[in-house]
Amino acid sequence: MLRSRFSRIVPAVAAILLAASSLAAQSQPTQSLSPKAKAQIDSVRQAVAGFADPVAAEDSGYQPVFGLVPLQGVHYVRPDLIKGGKFDLTKPPVLMYAPVNGKPTLVGVAYAYEHPRTQPVPEGFDGPADDWHAHDELSRDPNEHIVMVHLWLTDAPGGPFARYNPYLPYMAASLKRPSASELTAMTARGERARRFAFALAIATHPPQLFDVLETRGGPELTKVAYPHRRALRAAVDSLEMAEKRGDSAMYDRLVTTTLAHSDALVAAYRGTVRSPQAREFIDKALDELMGLGHEGHMQMPGTQPAEHTHRPGG
Repeated sequence: MLRSRFSRIVPAVAAILLAASSLAAQSQPTQSLSPKAKAQIDSVRQAVAGFADPVAAEDSGYQPVFGLVPLQGVHYVRPDLIKGGKFDLTKPPVLMYAPVNGKPTLVGVAYAYEHPRTQPVPEGFDGPADDWHAHDELSRDPNEHIVMVHLWLTDAPGGPFARYNPYLPYMAASLKRPSASELTAMTARGERARRFAFALAIATHPPQLFDVLETRGGPELTKVAYPHRRALRAAVDSLEMAEKRGDSAMYDRLVTTTLAHSDALVAAYRGTVRSPQAREFIDKALDELMGLGHEGHMQMPGTQPAEHTHRPGG
C-alpha cells in the first residue's frame, strides 16, 4: 500500500516515517551537543521559521503524507529534496507538525535522502549525536538506499535527534508531561509512561491505519473497536479534569483504564487478519506505530546497533 504510485519517493518516505527504533532504545543518555551543533540547530530554526503554518509549507512544495503518525506528527515532504541526495542544513526535506493547544505546530524536521549504499552517511550535524539510520528495503535502486535523521525543534525526552517524541501526545491532550528521566527510564514506571504516550496519541488523533483496518474488517471489527475508541476519546477530558483538580489517585486510575482500552484496541486490530502474510504486515505496521520493531533495518557503517527490549505490556 505504501508503495502505490504517488511518486517513487513519497511512499518510501511515508514508510520510513513509521519505521524507527523502540522508545526504550532512546533511553540511552543523550550525548552533549557541541557549540557548533547548537549553532547548526539555531540555523535550522531560523531557516524554517517561515513554515510555522503548514499552509506555508504546502505553498513551498511540501506534501503531507500518511496523516498524523503517533509520537512523530504529520510529515510534510519535499520529494525533490529527498531525491537530490545532498544534506543542506537550511533545506530539510521533511517538516513535522503536531497539535499543541489545538493548533498545528512545527515541532521538528527530518533530513532524508536517496544515498549510495557504499557511502557513509552525510556529515550532517557536528558530533556523534545525530542518529542517522538507513533503510535498504525502501529504495528501488539496488545501489542506493534512504538515509535519515530527525531533529526536534521542541523538547524531546530522547534529545533533539531522537526518532520519536513521546512528549507530543501529552501536549496534544493538554496534560502535564512526565520528566525526561521518567519517560526514558528502563523501569516499570518508565514503560508505563511510554505506553501511556502511545495511548494518548491514538486517543487524540487515531492513525489512518486504524480507519483502513476497520474498513477492511467490516461491521464486526467496528463493533469491537468502537467502544474502545470512544472510551479513549472520553478519557482525555477526564484526565485533564483530574489533573486540574490535583486528584492524583483518580488520574492514576484513569491512566490504567486508558492503557487497558489502548491495549484492547490494538489487540482487536491484530486479530482482524487471517493469512500469515497479512498478519505479518499488520503486526509490523502496528509495532512501528508504537515505536517497536526496528530490528530489521540496516545500520549505517560506523554506527552502533540500537538496543531493543520486549514489547510494552508483553
